[in-house]
Amino acid sequence: MSKSDATKAQIMRAAVQQFTRLGYEGAAVRDIANAAGVNIGLIRYHFGHKADLYRDTLAFVSTQYNEVCLAALEQARASNTPEDIICSWLLAPITSWKDASVASGEEVLCFLNKMGYEDPELTRDVYESHYSYALQEWQDAIRAHFPGMQRGDWLWFLTSLRGMYFNIVAHNDFTLWSLPRISNREAAIRRLAADAVALLRITSLG
Repeated sequence: MSKSDATKAQIMRAAVQQFTRLGYEGAAVRDIANAAGVNIGLIRYHFGHKADLYRDTLAFVSTQYNEVCLAALEQARASNTPEDIICSWLLAPITSWKDASVASGEEVLCFLNKMGYEDPELTRDVYESHYSYALQEWQDAIRAHFPGMQRGDWLWFLTSLRGMYFNIVAHNDFTLWSLPRISNREAAIRRLAADAVALLRITSLG
């Protein structure tokens, strides 16, 4: 890694932490610079404005995220069970993350979760170009097992699954209901996948 690439990774690591903790509006470029141990001028040189830093960082981690998740999906397709397909995407950032120079898989999950609460105008272009296509491939792989499911039921299922999943993995100290964090996340996610498949089977027959 060149010195320039190392500096960019250092800045993006600080950006992930600050944007996740404070949100886009709350995270100041000066705070990101301080956390990265660089001056503001270096951030402007490498990334431009704060919105550019946010989008570039999101694009970088989304590319990593897609890579590990799509590889896990490819393996899960060999088993051809919906439980394995669901688990492939949910577990990959936790069990198969490769490059933590900017963020660990769990840190990326927290950042992506926070992204969902930001202004869509800030995230839409990166979401569509770097994130949504791979997620859609995973969704198609699941839905192929439940061809009779109505679109409204499917969207409701995805929303519920996302909420439960991020409540397991994307809260640092406590869940939304102030319960202690789950220590064995892999076991909890596998249970979530099994329950999700049971629900899908009932709904698709209904």
